[in-house]
Amino acid sequence: MRNLHASLSHSLVGELAVSRFESAKALAYALAESDNELLEPELMAWVDRPSAMASPEMEGYARSSGWRDYGVSHGGRLEIEIGGESLFIFAESSPFDSYEHFGHGAFVNLRDDQGIEMICRIGGEDCFPLDEWSSKLT
Repeated sequence: MRNLHASLSHSLVGELAVSRFESAKALAYALAESDNELLEPELMAWVDRPSAMASPEMEGYARSSGWRDYGVSHGGRLEIEIGGESLFIFAESSPFDSYEHFGHGAFVNLRDDQGIEMICRIGGEDCFPLDEWSSKLT
């Protein structure tokens, strides 16, 4: 995961924590949206240390970094730290690219004479019947 550090304007010092956090969040969004590696950034997790608030809240999670573990394990690609107090993890939320540009694959789905769906190598060789487990592979 890439890391980015930024700071808020000194004019915000002394303002309410809510507006400080909202300003940090707005800056983090602006930085994520200007990142050339994220087409559609989605905020996955955050922590605000001064208020001791985090999202998502991880009830029963022994580690205080549960919010971060969640962000990393849910596709986090960019972590932005604002002023050493607020951290935000963003993931990519753009739709997956279609497979059309890859051309034809090595496998096709076919049905046998009884109507059972199978996955086969091109040409109908090496067929394997699709069941609940194998259908998740296609």
